[in-house]
Amino acid sequence: MIGVSFYLNDPLAEQRLAAAGALGVRRAFTSLHIPEESGDLAGRARHLLQLARELWIDVYADVSYRTPAHLGIDGFGDLAALGVAGLRLDDFFERSDIIGLARQFKIALNASILLERELDELLAAGLPAGQLIAWHNFYPRRETGLDEGFFRSQNELFHRRGIPVSAYVPGGGAKRGPLFEGLPTLEKHREGEPFPAALELLAAGADDVYIGDPDPGPGLLERLVQWHQLGIARLRVESAVWPPGEYPLRPDWARDVLRLMNTRTSGSVPPQNTVARPRGTLTMDNDNYGRYRGEVQITLRDLAADRRVNVIGRIIEADLPLLARIRPGQRLLLEKTEE
Repeated sequence: MIGVSFYLNDPLAEQRLAAAGALGVRRAFTSLHIPEESGDLAGRARHLLQLARELWIDVYADVSYRTPAHLGIDGFGDLAALGVAGLRLDDFFERSDIIGLARQFKIALNASILLERELDELLAAGLPAGQLIAWHNFYPRRETGLDEGFFRSQNELFHRRGIPVSAYVPGGGAKRGPLFEGLPTLEKHREGEPFPAALELLAAGADDVYIGDPDPGPGLLERLVQWHQLGIARLRVESAVWPPGEYPLRPDWARDVLRLMNTRTSGSVPPQNTVARPRGTLTMDNDNYGRYRGEVQITLRDLAADRRVNVIGRIIEADLPLLARIRPGQRLLLEKTEE
């Protein structure tokens, strides 16, 4: 599942929620830690929660003991009517309170700090695993994001107990203050493209990926939804002399190349540009390959030049990490981009 984040002090929160909802995003994270002196934020929180509910977006919220009073509601139970599906509780909730809230809400445990002994104590006390989400932190301060090995081991811990895992990637647009350094779970994802980072989280054991910053940036949500809901991998291609478009992949998985179906031709494909094929090269078999002429492939590793294979383009550098994530049954959407 793909999720977004919205924050009460973001003047574009309504616009961003509406855009996410229109794409089919059905989960969002927010924080309802509202300071005593910010009464105006209470009304804004109620407004944004109502908007998310109208958009069929389930909200998972950071809360404290004082959240109901700040929102002017009688108790946490009233949050459900406002569209809150799950609670991420601060450190001051008693175990009995957590178990009670789990009867009505999904409860997000802090997957970044909760270790095996503490988790088993909660489960033994009666906290139902089916109502739990293991939810990692995001890390605003540079150099404090999680190590990937630790992330994987924590995910394995929760999965062994049947608990799904959520984590964050930074957005591709405006970053959240006050540091404006992105909001990743893994430190390695602070820089670079968030889309490959999201796929890496999924490969490392995350079940749900949220964009931590309020602004996903251009195209990120669309690509994530295409990948998750439609099984489409969108790749950007430089210098392609072959028509862009959507193509199915062969179900038999080759070691060295991605093979695009329905691309062979009975017409002539003269040999040209038969040069070396580094990883990510888009190629077409020429007349020297006989009945294979016209077959289009993308190289998964560096391959030598072959007089039977024309080089017709290349996946852009930023999209090369995606090649390792593509799986049988997916479709490729190749888009031509400027060099």
